[in-house]
Amino acid sequence: MQGHPVGLDGRRPSALNRFRRHPRVRINTPFACALSPVRSRSWLRKPVINVGLVYDLSVRGARVSTEAPFKPGDQVALSLRLPKQIRSAEIAVATVRWTKDQFYGLAFRRLSLDAYDRLKRFVAIASRAVA
Repeated sequence: MQGHPVGLDGRRPSALNRFRRHPRVRINTPFACALSPVRSRSWLRKPVINVGLVYDLSVRGARVSTEAPFKPGDQVALSLRLPKQIRSAEIAVATVRWTKDQFYGLAFRRLSLDAYDRLKRFVAIASRAVA
């Protein structure tokens, strides 16, 4: 398949990436994240934290796998352990857009400027590695 760019996982990028405002990067080696449901906070309620793996990432969303039972419309807080970074990128609110088996499409709704900048740098570096 000469002439076609190849993703970090050895496959061609999604044809949908051409139409995305914020292109998605496939992650060759999935990295860890922590997810917790966003609910009304109660000092009596212990926070629930689930572990997941990130497979695709953009500055506006991600595809993750987890055993947590989320459904479309659920809101989650997300902590991304970006490779080669000391601190996690914190996403205050992400909405579950779709589910398939144990994979979830998340749309980032609220994140700090610092988290946005770090995601932007990571995606830019990962995109150059593909080219």
